[in-house]
Amino acid sequence: MSQELESIYDQYMSNLQKCLPNVDPNLVHRVMYLERKLSSEYIQEPQVILIIEYKSNVKMDRKLYDLREKFSLEAENTNKHNVLFAMSRMKLDKIKQIASDDDIVKISGNASPIIRS
Repeated sequence: MSQELESIYDQYMSNLQKCLPNVDPNLVHRVMYLERKLSSEYIQEPQVILIIEYKSNVKMDRKLYDLREKFSLEAENTNKHNVLFAMSRMKLDKIKQIASDDDIVKISGNASPIIRS
């Protein structure tokens, strides 16, 4: 790949990281891409799977409740104490709202145009 294109890509990813510092920029890029791709479809929100890592001293039951009730996500505990798994159809605005929680260390995951079973 040309050095110029790599530089443009690196700057783009850096800008995404600045906009949502605790969210994986690859996830942000993928969701944004799918939002644009699905804009003319019947279902316009991509199916997103989030892996949400919280600070170690957080009450996880409360965070799980918030994800389910406040954000209407399917959410479950994982085998790690401070990590929750959540999924739903959503756009970047919802991810941004979730990421605004000061107790979140990092959000990563994946996005798809279809529901997987």
